[in-house]
Amino acid sequence: MNKRICQGFRRLAAIGLSMILACLPLVGQGQGLPAGLYMGLGLGGNGSPAVTVASRSDDRASVCDEYINPRALAVPGCTAPDRGAGDGWRAPFDAGRGFSAEAELGAQWSARFRAAVIYAYRSTAFDQTVSSTDATGADFDKISDELAVGEETLGTVASHELFVAGFRNWPNRSRWTPYAGAGVGISSTRMDFSYLWARSANPTEIASGADQPNAAEIRRNLAGTVSAGRAVLRDVLAGYVLVAGVERAVSEVVTVGVRAQWKGFEAFESEGYRGTVLRSHPPNLRRDGSEPVHAWSRTRDTGRAAVFLTLRYSMQ
Repeated sequence: MNKRICQGFRRLAAIGLSMILACLPLVGQGQGLPAGLYMGLGLGGNGSPAVTVASRSDDRASVCDEYINPRALAVPGCTAPDRGAGDGWRAPFDAGRGFSAEAELGAQWSARFRAAVIYAYRSTAFDQTVSSTDATGADFDKISDELAVGEETLGTVASHELFVAGFRNWPNRSRWTPYAGAGVGISSTRMDFSYLWARSANPTEIASGADQPNAAEIRRNLAGTVSAGRAVLRDVLAGYVLVAGVERAVSEVVTVGVRAQWKGFEAFESEGYRGTVLRSHPPNLRRDGSEPVHAWSRTRDTGRAAVFLTLRYSMQ
């Protein structure tokens, strides 16, 4: 993953710098036009719409767990290769808010047009715990019949981003110049994520294993068990940015302004991660440590809006 991130950032930075250098021969052509490289800084806040995290795992039904059912290997289907097929669940979270910052290096080659390489950091706090919903497959029985607690927590979502963007100004007779822009880039994104599933402590409320010859043993072993874990989920996402703003020159080299933007990204999907405990035992299905259980989490809700106060310094 780190290699992927570095390669993506290097590739995008090379494109952006090449774009700026290509513009330099045009800089200063024509009288009265802004000329040269500039540096920019933006500080502000961001807002994310509601986020639904969909998760899946390669777990098996509880009757296939040797810690719960000592006869698991004799149960038909418990050694089948399609572990976790059709299983899944969702966790819907409300909108989040947070902090954003940007630094850019750009070149303005006319009164109307400029381009920049932009580094951005954002941190969006959700800090919510919600109930797991919309379960399918083996997870349906767990959530609908047996779980006393089934919840997931989304903490902070943070990212380091690199974009290349172009901007178009609309000079006018007022002191304020409106502009708009668009660009593409990549984001190294991380999510703080955790979950807790706890079964009823009353064996009579456990439905799993009712058709097995040792049903009473399965119910006793399964009652009151807990599956829990905490992980930092990571992915590298491609995306785009749309920008609109207004700015005002306060000196020959300093410009201040306000910028609004929307960033949209492809779906986030984590690599496989393991929990701390699975049904109150180590996170694998066999007592010899084999068949470790992993989960994957995904969301399409990766877009966000942001508003910045900006400052640009022209290096004339």
